[in-house]
Amino acid sequence: MPIKNKLTKVILLILYPVLLFGSVHFGNRNDFGIILVISLILPIYFYFLKDILSIFGNGFRCFLTYAIFLRLVVVGAPPVWSDDVYRYLFDAKIFLEGISPYLYTPKQLIEFVDTTSFGLDFLLSNMNSPSYYSVYPLLLQCFFALGTILGSLVQNSFLGVQILFILFDVLNLFLIRKLYPDLSKGVYWLYFGNPIVILEGISQMHPEILLVTGSLLLFLSKSTVKKIGSFFLLTQLKFNFFLLVFGFRGDRKALVSLFLITMFSLLIWKVTVFSDLFLQGSVGLGLFFHSFRFAGLFEPFFYFILYPFQGEYLSGIISFVVVSVLYFFCFQKGMFRNFELPVRFLIIYSLFLLFSPVIHPWYWIPWVFFVLYTQKNEELVVAVTFIAFLSYGLYVDSRFVYIHWLVSILVLGYYGFKQINYLRQTT
Repeated sequence: MPIKNKLTKVILLILYPVLLFGSVHFGNRNDFGIILVISLILPIYFYFLKDILSIFGNGFRCFLTYAIFLRLVVVGAPPVWSDDVYRYLFDAKIFLEGISPYLYTPKQLIEFVDTTSFGLDFLLSNMNSPSYYSVYPLLLQCFFALGTILGSLVQNSFLGVQILFILFDVLNLFLIRKLYPDLSKGVYWLYFGNPIVILEGISQMHPEILLVTGSLLLFLSKSTVKKIGSFFLLTQLKFNFFLLVFGFRGDRKALVSLFLITMFSLLIWKVTVFSDLFLQGSVGLGLFFHSFRFAGLFEPFFYFILYPFQGEYLSGIISFVVVSVLYFFCFQKGMFRNFELPVRFLIIYSLFLLFSPVIHPWYWIPWVFFVLYTQKNEELVVAVTFIAFLSYGLYVDSRFVYIHWLVSILVLGYYGFKQINYLRQTT
């Protein structure tokens, strides 16, 4: 039943930032009760708020101000949901001291570096990967180094990084408006008010916010040179964004330029993150293949098949091989050709999320942005938000992976069945 009372709408809009504030200040990823409550309340509340956005009228400024306010509410919160930022800041601090974060693990580094004088003890004691080599690219190291410098000015490293993220995400809001000027507020809301974007991107300081910025610059670019330049920046932020190369099309000159910039980007990764391929594979990226069970929808099938043969550690590699074959097949058959660039990126990134051996909640942030182009799928975004937050239950009990996987299949499978049935009826 639509809400017509204006005061009721205002109260509901005020309660949402209160919920966000409570989630980032009193959340606990080791308490399943809290995880379940947040997994249910935030997505549902976020979904129903889209029906009262009419209170902002025909103007956009008040709606944009509210979206910015939601982000400001979570600034200053501690990283209660993710401990990745401790490694980001650890790498940034030693990077600023002229020490390569790719040559030593944090445990090795403390043997010959005075961690107290660098302020590393606190970060080291809270990070989740002290025995692993850094997997974060050079451009990302520079970003968090800048956040560390800003943090030194405000006497809080977390706050310094959050300020940077808020600036970039506010830029994202303006650029989304520029890219899609005719969307309804309900569609904008899928990104503007999404709790995954706000909690994981701003509060917990995950760099997927920057991937949205890079994607926006790419979509808004008029020239091939600028598009390829934006693609280069994306690949220097996240390795999996090399997959987006399958989404490009153009003449021979453009494709040759794209190939050269891809090789150059890979070269930078080789001399930094992958300077020692063996160590990076065993105690670097190996963290993602062997230490977590935050899986996509299809990777667990390979895991369960290989488990009786003690080959479950190969499940992630096999899953990537399968999705790579799918990419090449679709590319060869020209299946992406008839879609617009945002849709091509949406399909490519969705396939990655389905097959990846590791899917953390914040991995969905670029997907939420890509799905805006479709101007629908509100229910799917809410379902994904629920599944993403529910995955924190794996921190409470590793066996929860089986329940989470089944819930993911049921929820996403039900939505997929509805869409297939709808297409059958309309055609």
